[in-house]
Amino acid sequence: MTKIKEFLPGIFLTELRLADFDVRGAVIIGSKRAVIWDSLSHPQDMLPLKDLLPEEWSLIYSHADWDHVWGTAGLPYQDKTIIGHANCLTRFSKDVPLELQEKKTAQPRNWDEVVLIPPTVTFDHELSLDLGDLTLSLHHLPGHTGDCIVGFIREQGILLAGDTVETPFPVVNNESPIDEWITGLRNWERDARVQHVIPSHGVVGGRELIRQNIIYLENLKNGSPIELPDNLDDFYRQTHQENLRHVKK
Repeated sequence: MTKIKEFLPGIFLTELRLADFDVRGAVIIGSKRAVIWDSLSHPQDMLPLKDLLPEEWSLIYSHADWDHVWGTAGLPYQDKTIIGHANCLTRFSKDVPLELQEKKTAQPRNWDEVVLIPPTVTFDHELSLDLGDLTLSLHHLPGHTGDCIVGFIREQGILLAGDTVETPFPVVNNESPIDEWITGLRNWERDARVQHVIPSHGVVGGRELIRQNIIYLENLKNGSPIELPDNLDDFYRQTHQENLRHVKK
């Protein structure tokens, strides 16, 4: 069941434990309208939000991975704006339906409620949203996937990092643009306006989380030794080995 936690006034975190890892979204409520940052993994994940949301709201996909976009059907989305990067929309006609079919085959009936709802509005580089007393700016930051974005709430110094930042370390894919990823993270690490970094997986913190991810990606790229935490679980041990293979390719 999704847990809702108030992080700062008007900023709520939606947190969920899945089989192998935790996932986190957010709800930002401004004086004019609200936005949901990711709909998590299943329509049931969104049911606790219905009493929290005002009448005017939009939905943002940080990227099109299943644990971030499959919950939309649990919301009254029919007349709402759904925002994602242009590559996010492309993925809804490619790998997103394929992965849903694979999960339906592996776990019959578990995913029957999932309806794939693609973005209705897309952007390429940046997009700014006026929520009233809060401004949310969206920025393309390819890395974990090519459609990854981050969101910055300037009034509260919050960076919604999606899967561009993760603890204990990020997940690399075959087509992850490592150099571009590192450059994008460095830009945000240098931005003194950023006071809070909220990733989709792992702990919430400050800009030190960005630095940790940069160091990991640089060491991965350069083949330098990487010291892993002693308490690393099986999911992340396997992920690290896969990261090494992806970078070698």
